[in-house]
Amino acid sequence: MVAAVSPEVQERVREIVFLLMQRPITETIAMQVEAIEGFEHLEIVNGEWVGFEKDEYMAGEEHGRLEFKLLLSIGNHVEQHKLGMLYPGDTDFVLDGTPGDVRMARRPDIGFVRGQRVEKSKGYIYKAPDLAVEIISPSERPDAIQQKLNEYLDHGVEQVWQVYPETRQIVVNYADRTAKTYRVGDTIPGGDLLPGFALTVATIFEEA
Repeated sequence: MVAAVSPEVQERVREIVFLLMQRPITETIAMQVEAIEGFEHLEIVNGEWVGFEKDEYMAGEEHGRLEFKLLLSIGNHVEQHKLGMLYPGDTDFVLDGTPGDVRMARRPDIGFVRGQRVEKSKGYIYKAPDLAVEIISPSERPDAIQQKLNEYLDHGVEQVWQVYPETRQIVVNYADRTAKTYRVGDTIPGGDLLPGFALTVATIFEEA
């Protein structure tokens, strides 16, 4: 026998459905949705919610460990040389839209914004990051990975780093649509984006 659903649960479900159906998606609505347990990883594309496929946003220990190492490596350099701001994966970047109509919002695992472009805010960041880092899960579909990469580059991201834990590789995609793959034994230069920075790929994938 299936247990009866309490009126309180039914009401909560109705509230969630109502929020998800609201159009346009405003910043206020989006923040309310993200505050609901289980909906934290949803993103917005073409004014619609995406990310309901559970396997595409599940993040485990490996994902968290790699994100921490990258945040630490890049963040220490950014902070020491006052290059800008580094944001973790719970930060929303609105690539297209306004507070009243969020058309496209993405949450890179790491986002870097140059110092002269940083604008303090209590809400979303209404610009693309200069660097977006995405840790790729084995369950992510190639077409979804490519779509997100195109969105970043189309909206002015200078570099997109795609981190592949299974092959221990980091693919650096540039604004001119060229890309370079770095493996264990290689070093990723910071270049003009992160002056003076160099990331040894092995340090990111090595076990504790």
